[in-house]
Amino acid sequence: MTFDSHLPLDERLLKIDHIQARRFSKLSGPALQIATEGIVRHLRACDRMDVNPDTSAVREIIDDALNGRRVFAETADDRRAA
Repeated sequence: MTFDSHLPLDERLLKIDHIQARRFSKLSGPALQIATEGIVRHLRACDRMDVNPDTSAVREIIDDALNGRRVFAETADDRRAA
């Protein structure tokens, strides 16, 4: 079962885990940008593979964003890559 990709990010996070959704809602500034990018990449990968998003992966993305780290796999079709 995949989650509805047409829902806003906040609502998708609520369906994954309410604790991580609450942590995400408290982010601001660069941490919010880093977490948003990482979570969106994770959700896209899960949609492509037709698997459920992983709560622990979302938690790690938020933890890394709070520490100012961008940790995610690069994709071959990343249009922002040089």
